[in-house]
Amino acid sequence: PSVSMGLGAMTAIRQARFNRYLEDRGLTETSGSTIWYFMGDGESDEPESLSELTLASREELDNIIIVVNCNLQRLDGPVRGNSKIVQELASRFIGAGWNVIKCLWGSSWDQLFEKDVNGLLASRLEELVDGDEQRLMTAEGKVIREELFNSSELKKMVSHFSDMDLESLTNDVGGHDPIKIFTAYDAAKSHTKQPTVILARTIKGWGLGPTF
Repeated sequence: PSVSMGLGAMTAIRQARFNRYLEDRGLTETSGSTIWYFMGDGESDEPESLSELTLASREELDNIIIVVNCNLQRLDGPVRGNSKIVQELASRFIGAGWNVIKCLWGSSWDQLFEKDVNGLLASRLEELVDGDEQRLMTAEGKVIREELFNSSELKKMVSHFSDMDLESLTNDVGGHDPIKIFTAYDAAKSHTKQPTVILARTIKGWGLGPTF
């Protein structure tokens, strides 16, 4: 819990390496242990927070899993207003040799992605910068329909959704979906020879009610 100092990830990676050290020298059994570290997407901007990623990949530390809580929001504004922090973090971790799992959209989106044979919805979500994503994910249904599903093909995809359905859809993100989280954690635990990061999309203030 080092937050704005950004030292937590360094500590977690060193702990994973030390656990491997203990086992390699026959001092204790650590093969069944996993180090879990939870980081905020804003916290990842601290210089120290991502400074030792290559140590973990070089040492093949598959006994560490980092979960980045991507709520796109600092206390004083968006983490990235005109770009995408999730994609930026994915590039950083992939470049450092990590296994990357994205847990972005909840189960309600599955039916839409199944219909998205031409990748139109995926492309639309990919191009949506963080500032607009935050605005649209908390907008009224009619705004979501017009601005998020902003082409005739996308509007047709959600033509059977009411405005209320669209509001529920945009509140269904991967980091709050137990099924998606379990699947991501299970995949991370079973991955070998690389450390894993899970980029989990969440909503700041989730669970505090509609007046928040």
